[in-house]
Amino acid sequence: MQFDHLNFNADDGLMSTEDLRALRLRKKKIESDKKARKYILDINQRYRKMGTSKSNNFLKNMNPFKKAA
Repeated sequence: MQFDHLNFNADDGLMSTEDLRALRLRKKKIESDKKARKYILDINQRYRKMGTSKSNNFLKNMNPFKKAA
């Protein structure tokens, strides 16, 4: 039996146990992938925020008339 992996409203009443197990595993994998992507997005946003504040401070503190050592 072929499944559309994006269609979760499939009729579960006529599925075999192997099909149900495969569907449950696929749903768990999709949910864990969503959680992982959200976690990575949060980390990237934190680092992006830190990087922009550092670059802003660098540009504010830079003096174009100061001699390089």
